[in-house]
Amino acid sequence: MNRVIQFGVLLGVILLISGCNHMMHSQADEFLSQAKGETGIDTGLTLIGMMEASLQQAKTESGESPGLTRLHDQFHALRHSLCEATDAQVNTPAYDKAVTIKKEMKTIFHRLWSYKNESVRRVSHLDLFGNRLHELRQTLQSM
Repeated sequence: MNRVIQFGVLLGVILLISGCNHMMHSQADEFLSQAKGETGIDTGLTLIGMMEASLQQAKTESGESPGLTRLHDQFHALRHSLCEATDAQVNTPAYDKAVTIKKEMKTIFHRLWSYKNESVRRVSHLDLFGNRLHELRQTLQSM
């Protein structure tokens, strides 16, 4: 019994650590399917368009709103889409830059989530997230 528990804990840790193998947000799977392109980069570009619309909606709302929740799930889908890049795409400096931007966006989003009820900070973090989203679009398009 003890080994079964240890195995379960180990499996859970592996799933949490591996960003490409598992998504914890069911809506993210749906957004990923809706945006599916020939490559993970194509899917990511489609998701960015979806995210831009959600971001604009989230700016007009407050708290844990539909726009912010949708943006959150779309961001999880976007992060997963980068794991589906081709080997040729992964081996480029642009992909490295995309991974760095994605990590910055994760930090911004976590701070945004903590300020979701403070309108000034919420909007400033949405703007910052939007700037990084624009930069990510340009980076993916260059691939």
